[in-house]
Amino acid sequence: MRNRLYIALASALVMLFACQKEQDFKHTDINKISVVTKDSSFTLTQFDTLRIVTEIRQTKPGATLNYKWTVYPRTYLAGKAVELSTEKDLKTVVNLSPGTYYVQLDVTDGSTGVVSQIQYGLTVNGAFYEGWIVANNKDGNARLSFIRADDTLMLNAIGTANKKDYPGRVLGVGAGLARDISLIYFFTDQGAYRFTANDMFENGTTTSMFPKGKSFNSKVGYGLTKLLADQYIVDSDGLYAGFGPLFYAMDVTSPYSPRLSGDYTLFPYPISSAYYTTYFYDNKYKRFMQIAYLERELLVAGTATGATFDMSNTGKTMIAADLGPFNSSSAEFYLVMTDGVNRFLYSLAAGVPAMNQQIGSSPDIAAATAFATSSMLKHMYYAAANKIYLYDMLANSSRLIYTLPAGYEVKDLEMLRSSSKRLVVGTNNGAAGEVYYFDLDNTGNFVNNTYVKKFTGFGEIVQLVYRTK
Repeated sequence: MRNRLYIALASALVMLFACQKEQDFKHTDINKISVVTKDSSFTLTQFDTLRIVTEIRQTKPGATLNYKWTVYPRTYLAGKAVELSTEKDLKTVVNLSPGTYYVQLDVTDGSTGVVSQIQYGLTVNGAFYEGWIVANNKDGNARLSFIRADDTLMLNAIGTANKKDYPGRVLGVGAGLARDISLIYFFTDQGAYRFTANDMFENGTTTSMFPKGKSFNSKVGYGLTKLLADQYIVDSDGLYAGFGPLFYAMDVTSPYSPRLSGDYTLFPYPISSAYYTTYFYDNKYKRFMQIAYLERELLVAGTATGATFDMSNTGKTMIAADLGPFNSSSAEFYLVMTDGVNRFLYSLAAGVPAMNQQIGSSPDIAAATAFATSSMLKHMYYAAANKIYLYDMLANSSRLIYTLPAGYEVKDLEMLRSSSKRLVVGTNNGAAGEVYYFDLDNTGNFVNNTYVKKFTGFGEIVQLVYRTK
């Protein structure tokens, strides 16, 4: 027992002296580094340049310092960290999806390896939150450019966002923008592409949307049903259907159906006039056709007795369609028709035939190639070559309201649907495209008889589409 006590006492003494020896060290002050900046958080629009100028303070000036800037999402599952720069001050173009991020600066003392860190909050707003999509052809490539609501012009937006060219020629563009879906569809003679609307990043191609194959060689139309249950793609080859944003829990980017069966040649424009039914016009047999939501069978539309026209047999060819008055459950669509000699204005309101009149006293109406209708007034604008006319539906007559310079041709007319107080005009002068904004007064004429804004730098313009918030 006594021996055990001696051993325990000796061990304790050894540990005590050992601890005293370990505590006998020299203290050396490290270089304390601090970073001073003007702001602690930053907000900017996608593709803008982020600049952070730093002032570095040290308790031991003169040390060699190394820098590393990193950005990462605030949500762990939203993506990985990305290194931005190794310079003292940050200057970088922010090519990130809209969202919230942290930007972190690591400053390392080269002599000690000690790292000082500072974080900044970063909010990236979508570069394409609202404005006009301009589909155009330039230098052998199909392009989507963008005129933002603040009048910022971004030429070749998809090329810049995806760092690639899209060869071929434009056949159509559509915007699926509702609820939990925010997609841009782009169709060329070389294939189809899908982009997220907020950032224009590519997220689909022909092979993912049409795994069994699909080629495009004519004008293409895209549309959502009024109920938002389905999306449709239509061209001269046929009609293709996919799920819409009503079923946001489902994969809305899943492939489209095969061509819906039937003998038809549809005008490339879905007419979402009624809540549960979408209509199309068959130019082959001069008739309206319809499809119910979630159905994949295209049927000939029936007509009630006493209707203004027979939907199953109009005897006319559709050459244009545009939206008129609308609400959350239904809409009236104006439809320009021809019998080969004369032009007619039809309309379909909540799926029911409404207007049916031959267009009278309208100069150049037989040569018109672009049309746009108001959702507030009974007005339709049409263009022939370089001239723009206003057709008063109630008076059944038209008047010339603007003439562009010689050599110009109006390619597309679009109404700013939120107010019906601005007409947007896409023109071509040879292979050079321009976009004009004309504001409208209460009589439908152009305010001050001229445009309020003009945008240039496009290639040959094919189509204009509005991207809503």
